[in-house]
Amino acid sequence: MKSFTLKSLTIAIVSTVSFASAADTYNIETIDTLNNYRSSVPQSINASGQIVGVARFPENVEIDFSKVPERLLIQIGFDPEAGEELTIAQYQAIVENLGNYANNSLQTQRVGLNQAFIYSSGASSEVNAVSATENQLANSVDSFLYSINNANTAVGVTSAPFELIEHEYTNSDDETETEEYFVSEFLTRGMWYNNGESSVVEPEAQDYLGGESAIFDINESGLAAGYESVSLSPYATTRIQERCEDPEVASASQPLEVCVWGIWRGLQNADASNIATFSNSRYRYSRPRSGYNAGRSIYDIRARLWQLDANGDVIGESIKLPTLVERRSDDENDFSSYAYAINNNGIAVGQSWTYHPERNAIRMPAIFQNEEALPVTEDPIYLWGAATDINDSNVAVGHLTKRPAGKLRSYGFYYDVDEGELTILDSFFNGASTIVRSINDNGEMVGTAEVDPTLSQVRARAGFYYDMSDEAPQIINLNNTISCDSEYNIVDANDITENGEIIATALKTEPYTDEDGEEQTREILVNVKLDPIEGELNNCTDNEEPVERQGAAVGFGSLLGFGTLGLLITGIRRRTSLKTKKS
Repeated sequence: MKSFTLKSLTIAIVSTVSFASAADTYNIETIDTLNNYRSSVPQSINASGQIVGVARFPENVEIDFSKVPERLLIQIGFDPEAGEELTIAQYQAIVENLGNYANNSLQTQRVGLNQAFIYSSGASSEVNAVSATENQLANSVDSFLYSINNANTAVGVTSAPFELIEHEYTNSDDETETEEYFVSEFLTRGMWYNNGESSVVEPEAQDYLGGESAIFDINESGLAAGYESVSLSPYATTRIQERCEDPEVASASQPLEVCVWGIWRGLQNADASNIATFSNSRYRYSRPRSGYNAGRSIYDIRARLWQLDANGDVIGESIKLPTLVERRSDDENDFSSYAYAINNNGIAVGQSWTYHPERNAIRMPAIFQNEEALPVTEDPIYLWGAATDINDSNVAVGHLTKRPAGKLRSYGFYYDVDEGELTILDSFFNGASTIVRSINDNGEMVGTAEVDPTLSQVRARAGFYYDMSDEAPQIINLNNTISCDSEYNIVDANDITENGEIIATALKTEPYTDEDGEEQTREILVNVKLDPIEGELNNCTDNEEPVERQGAAVGFGSLLGFGTLGLLITGIRRRTSLKTKKS
């Protein structure tokens, strides 16, 4: 067996349940996650071991059945008037459908499925930069923490709580009617957190729906990277005027903000159909779908850098970062850039709209240096992509998408900013979609990649490790670095420290008791921390009959299917890494 340069790994679990050691190679630390949440996903770890991430799927949402679609209640076989308790399956179906990222109606109850958390001093706690007031809807906020630096400052994004309003209008029969809607003060705000204190950054443009901002990373000097809305797009300006503000066209039954929200929501859900290909001749006259979310907005958005002080307040003027190219005169859509990570040299990386010679507008990786946006590649073979992290040696990582054999696949890359050199990573098999999440200053990378070479639409994934400094670097399945009989199936690796510690996401089978008192099992996502020790690879996945661990049967995507704002942009979940200042 080949010696594993990261060494073998002990595993510390950040989980909602306690467990026993499965093998002597495990050094298991049990760390409770948030109460009343089913799963959790880590995002970043700092030098002192503080972890930030997102807890998912609340177990205690109070449901107002009058604000649940009747068709959904019929579909799940529940009658609120019958005096029966919801089954676990019925509760899950309702909450998932009411979740903010699946729910397309402002007349149904809103539920936030995602809760930012921080693990510190042996306990996990909620982080809320915005809380619901007495008149606002509890459990309606989605919040995320993406990065934490060595000063214990964490950054992320939060939505606003919803509240129920009454809208009176006169119908066509000159009668007064009333409709109820759930509305919020803003779409998103970038948030800052340290030692119980929090603040948010306000976007430049807040014309409608309060605008948008987000923070994804912060370096050791307090320079934060993210994005904010800067102006309405040409399309949105015209569309809002024609559909929402023209009294002869606008629906009297909707207030202005509800009408505008409908436009924004449609843009947010838009598919990047211009990079799709037809796979069935029966649908040649229908609009193709790529499966990549375009994530558009009513706003032009710009990558932004904020210098934040010890209280989370912005010092001086923030720095607005450009797009890779200027918007064409015939393009009325929003045209934006986004910063996802920043190193201690002040170089940020992320994504920007640009133009493909045949496919029109696409989102591609961008390097933001000296207030310029620079491409990683302009090769037309690539149709989509993002840069997700950069270390202090100015090596950026991310993914690029192309279409081998008619299927869109993502390919992991690293890019030497100083030399302008792009390297595409080999993966577990030819055509395996691969996304690099994080890189440390030693050139060690982690991420997620497909391990199932079948032609199925949803392929199994595994977290991986890759060391670019090895003489013969290769991608290593992290499930081969722990015991083959482990109860954990590592599906994603989110961050890696300078010491080689990895935080990752794993599937685990959890027992529970159903409403009939019967013992059942379900799959949950848990956080795992991998600590390097001396050892060799176990090669669990190289056998003729691969080990099928508990938890391997349920797709990672289905558990992440709650639709997350900051964790899912253009089809990838972003992460932000530990930034350790070099001496």
